[in-house]
Amino acid sequence: MTTRICLLWPPIALALLACTGAQAQTSPADFHAQVASLYAFHPHTLTTAEVNAKSKELDAFWSEAKADPTHVLPLMREELERTRSPDFFAYDGAKLLLSLSTDKSDRELALASMPKADLLDVDNTNYLKTIHWFASQGFDTRAAAFRVLAYPDFKAFIPEHSLALGQDYALVYMLYPIEGVAFDQDLIDRLATEQDPRAQRSLLHATWYLMTPASMSALKAFGERPGVDPALAGFAKELRTSSSGLSFSLSSAETLRNERRKMMQRPISDEALIEFDSFTMKLLAKL
Repeated sequence: MTTRICLLWPPIALALLACTGAQAQTSPADFHAQVASLYAFHPHTLTTAEVNAKSKELDAFWSEAKADPTHVLPLMREELERTRSPDFFAYDGAKLLLSLSTDKSDRELALASMPKADLLDVDNTNYLKTIHWFASQGFDTRAAAFRVLAYPDFKAFIPEHSLALGQDYALVYMLYPIEGVAFDQDLIDRLATEQDPRAQRSLLHATWYLMTPASMSALKAFGERPGVDPALAGFAKELRTSSSGLSFSLSSAETLRNERRKMMQRPISDEALIEFDSFTMKLLAKL
């Protein structure tokens, strides 16, 4: 059931993220001016030569930051909390913050900042793996996960498993590892209001995986929505009425959900997805 598709552009952002180093003693105003100047660009619009030049500038910035984290951390926190920080800094700066600190509050700030970025500027595989890691660690990744719905062509590739994931399974992988954060209603509510056809299909898939009476009702309501694409209405019905692969289990639904979540906390792989689907069919048999 995996979506197997190819990446369309090289991972520019990864080249811009491989850095070291720390910021000199500067004031918050000077640091803000430096960030505003340094990050006033969009990687996906640059030529290879321009990317290489920018990479050197960012290398130096990271090196300066890592050389004096005690001074830089407060500046980084303040800058990432600014609502108008440059788009790419929202992601690259968050990555830098993660390299400087393991405090939970800093990790939460980094996670909140990342979805502010234009994902055209961010290597999709890096984004998926990073948000999946946060989800596996119990962080609330809902905002970061739903961000991919704005990018119909979102694609991530896991080369060690020859696995390509589109928007639909990226969304699943960034939500279903979470423990202690309920996202069921978020999926159902978003499905009820989403207008983009590609995002609707992704949400139908992710909502189906909830395997609850409410999620099945949401699929039914979507298919009956006036003006909905007939193909998507048919997909919703197909998901809702499918019984192929049903597998019965003596384990409780709660036990199956816990085991399924643990599978999604493992490194991203086709094997994990296969097991995820097998436990999903056991849950379906209990509806």
